[in-house]
Amino acid sequence: MSGGNLDYGGQRANMEHDTMRGTLAAQANVVWPKEREILRRRHGARMGRVLDLACGTGEILRRVREDFRPRLAAGLDLFRGHLLLSGRPVVQGDGYRAPFRDGSFDLVLVRHVLQALPDPVPLLREARRLLAPGGRAHLLVEDYAAILFDVDDYGTADHFREVAPRFRARGTDLYQGRRIVRHLREAGFKGIEVEPLLVDNLSADREELAKVFHWWCEGYAATLAEVSGRSEAEIRRRFAAMIDNVRDPGRYAAWLLLVVDAAP
Repeated sequence: MSGGNLDYGGQRANMEHDTMRGTLAAQANVVWPKEREILRRRHGARMGRVLDLACGTGEILRRVREDFRPRLAAGLDLFRGHLLLSGRPVVQGDGYRAPFRDGSFDLVLVRHVLQALPDPVPLLREARRLLAPGGRAHLLVEDYAAILFDVDDYGTADHFREVAPRFRARGTDLYQGRRIVRHLREAGFKGIEVEPLLVDNLSADREELAKVFHWWCEGYAATLAEVSGRSEAEIRRRFAAMIDNVRDPGRYAAWLLLVVDAAP
């Protein structure tokens, strides 16, 4: 699949919208503190040559450079607009056909992107090709059934379950997390390890976590309305309820992600 035809599971306009800057920053602010410790425990000694495959605006690249000081921390993304914010070295290119030689990196990061690909296996094969002997892939994947809200309104509580099958018809898989081990094996990986990463309104700054759902709403409300057949006003009402739940110290809200480690 070439970059010219890659449509991010029918959401290319969303992925390349200006709101994605806010989305990626908010997600990094709440996820990185825990993800950094997992990376340090698993890969601290391997921080030689690092590639962030589908690096977006470079939020994580900056953190990797600051916290681990690898010999090389490069990024690749399809959208030039995001790369202008990423800091060098970054390359505009298609993650299915990365412009790097075999075995160029000791660690390849694949974060927050697989759910938006109709078929993630070719991208995972490319990540495997890029790994040097002894290298590892580090993935951060979502399963949108694992987002919890303590609300009495089931439209809000079950929002992502409701839209998941409709999004799947477009090529976006909101249940990618539960399929990641199978997809990695299909791509030729072995030594697969999965570790949960829980972000909730007890351990994270509630306002920072609320920003995640704010930016999801700003970037996706119109698309979710189209996909679900609900009005945009209803979608925004649901997100407002999510945000109120996150901010409420008396009620629980949680986002469970999966950190996956794999060998080529």
